Amino acid sequence: MGTRMIGKVAVVTGSTGGIGEGIARHLAAEGASVVVSGHRSELGERVAHEIRDDGGQATFVRADIASEPDCVGLIQAALDQYGRLDVLVNNAAHLGRMPFEELTPEFWDQVFAVNVSGPLFCCREAIPPMRKQGGGSIINIGTTVVYWGDAGNLGRLAYACSKGALLTMTKALARGLLADRIRVNWVTVGWVATPGEIALRDKSEGDGQAFLQRIGERAPLGRLETVEDIAAGVAYLASDEASHVTGCELNISGGLWI
Repeated sequence: MGTRMIGKVAVVTGSTGGIGEGIARHLAAEGASVVVSGHRSELGERVAHEIRDDGGQATFVRADIASEPDCVGLIQAALDQYGRLDVLVNNAAHLGRMPFEELTPEFWDQVFAVNVSGPLFCCREAIPPMRKQGGGSIINIGTTVVYWGDAGNLGRLAYACSKGALLTMTKALARGLLADRIRVNWVTVGWVATPGEIALRDKSEGDGQAFLQRIGERAPLGRLETVEDIAAGVAYLASDEASHVTGCELNISGGLWI
């Protein structure tokens, strides 16, 4: 167990699996009390239970980030459970694809509901208690797709545009919250071989594990990022070691985006 986050309370959206789960586990291992959240209750309860079994503090709150009432309820649950909120990690994301020629308003709105509106409403609810206690840290999980698209794949246009909006939100909030000592930062994520990514590539490539291994071997630093790579960066931004860091784009893409 680490000590960097002792006494801090963190909410991590989309933490029932993948990158979010890794972030939740890492923050808990550093001493934070963590609120695990997502819409997959069984998985979320398992993550929180295992964190507690490992000696950490965690609780699960079911929340669909596309729902404003769920965002309100998530932050309130953290305050009710632990009495404060120090860290908000906006990790939940809609990663879906749709061919550009078939793009519908409903799909576009769904992607933006999760990737933009959800973080907005979570921030709206988290900022007042952070302001009252004298500061806090908000970390938005981003992507390289914001900067260079997706190799000409317009099927991810909604995702790219929504994450671009989240980056703009990060910068605007960072500047607007300076006087409140609420730091707002962004983590650029490259390509992470999560179970979800492997399952996706199983469908598109046949053998997702082998496909991602080949991609990793051709990556600039010779491998894909791990969940732990991302979680370590988030832990730094959440900790007092980053007390003078705000409006930052922390690039953890293994050289994919330079």
